[in-house]
Amino acid sequence: MKRLIIILSFLLFLANISFAQENPGAKQIALSHSDVALGGNPFSVFNNPAGLSEIKSNVIGIYYSPSPFGLSELASGFGALTKQTSFGIFSLGFMKYGFELYKETKFALGYANNFAEKFLYGLVINYKNISIKNYGSRGFVFYNAGGIAKLSDEINIGFSLENFSRTTINDEPDQIPVVFWFGVSFNIISDLTIFSAVQKELNFNPSLRFGAEYFLTDFLQIRFGTSREPDTFSGGVGISYLPLQFDYAVSSHPDLGFTHQFSFSASF
Repeated sequence: MKRLIIILSFLLFLANISFAQENPGAKQIALSHSDVALGGNPFSVFNNPAGLSEIKSNVIGIYYSPSPFGLSELASGFGALTKQTSFGIFSLGFMKYGFELYKETKFALGYANNFAEKFLYGLVINYKNISIKNYGSRGFVFYNAGGIAKLSDEINIGFSLENFSRTTINDEPDQIPVVFWFGVSFNIISDLTIFSAVQKELNFNPSLRFGAEYFLTDFLQIRFGTSREPDTFSGGVGISYLPLQFDYAVSSHPDLGFTHQFSFSASF
C-alpha cells in the first residue's frame, strides 16, 4: 500500500511539472535563468538559441541533475554539441528525463548567426517524445527562437520564445506551454555582471528573475540568483581551466526544498 501511495504521488507530481523541467545548465540555474541576454554557452540551444552565436569554438556540454529534491526518479540529463561553420553555428541537443513509469526524451537541432556582431539570432527545431507505462508514447515537433542585441560593450538585451508554433499533442490548446522570455545584462565592472529577466507563460502570471556573476579570479566565478512566481533562491560556482569549464548550482523551492545540478563543457 505504501509503495502504491508513493507511485501515485510521483504521478501527480509529474502531471504538474510535465513540460516544465528546468532547462540546463548549472550556470543558468545558479543565476535563476535571469541570463536571457547572455551567450557563449552550449546549453543555449535549450535556453536562448541566439547565445550560440557567441561561441568561438566547437564545444561539447553535459548537464546532470541526479536526484532533484531527493527523488532519483526525477533525474534528468542533457547533452549539447556545437559546430562552427562558414554559414553560422549549428548545434545538436539531447535530453532524457523521468523513470520507468513516465519518461521524456528530446532532440534539438539549432542554428545561430549574427548581423555585424551586434544582433544575434537563433532558431531551434525540437522533437520530443513522451512515454507513459501502459499508455504508450507520443512524439511531436515544436520550435523555439531567440535574439540578443548588443547595445554597448556593457549592456545586452535578449529575448526568446519557446513553442512559437503553438504545437499541441492532441486537439486541446496550450498542452505544450508557449513561453516568452525577455532580459537585460549589465556589465557593471569588468568582473561583475548583473542580470534581470521576466518569464511569461501563456495563461500564467509572469515570473521575475534576477542574478549576478562575479569573477573572483580568471578561473573562479561565483553566482547568485532569485526569482518570483515561484519564490526561489539559487547560487553556484564555476571553474574555468581552458578548454574545460565545470559548473555547480544549488537551488531552493518553497515547497520541495533544495536540489543540486552539475554541468561540464569542453572546447575543441
